[in-house]
Amino acid sequence: MVGFARLTPQQINAYLATGEWAQKAGGYAIQGAAAAFINFLSGSYSGVVGLPLYETSALLTGLGYK
Repeated sequence: MVGFARLTPQQINAYLATGEWAQKAGGYAIQGAAAAFINFLSGSYSGVVGLPLYETSALLTGLGYK
């Protein structure tokens, strides 16, 4: 779960002007400009970025890969 700070209209407009939101799931990339607005993260950072590495590693280990 990702929580965002309450943004002012000026902050929203400035972010939209970057164009970073385009073609992004949820309209943001946690590793981009939107990181300045994130005030809460619960769970796997790598899962938010795109691939939950811990969970994937555990799955592969369970299948016998080292």
